[in-house]
Amino acid sequence: GALKGRGYWVTSSTASATCPFAFAWNVVGWPAISVPAGFTSTGLPIGAQLLGRENDETTLLSLAGSIERASGGWPRPR
Repeated sequence: GALKGRGYWVTSSTASATCPFAFAWNVVGWPAISVPAGFTSTGLPIGAQLLGRENDETTLLSLAGSIERASGGWPRPR
């Protein structure tokens, strides 16, 4: 409720600053999924965000499952 009654400009500016790479998808309501994509040289996790078409969560979930199976399971830090 921190943004309740604050108006469009404040709400959208705050939301885009909080999650700049997902903001457009949040606004239009299209699906997105994040999958593990390895680790940095210092062991921090890296993720890849996959973006889908409107009302097509099925494709993203299927793709994430295919990636998981092809990689032998999600990678784990060493």
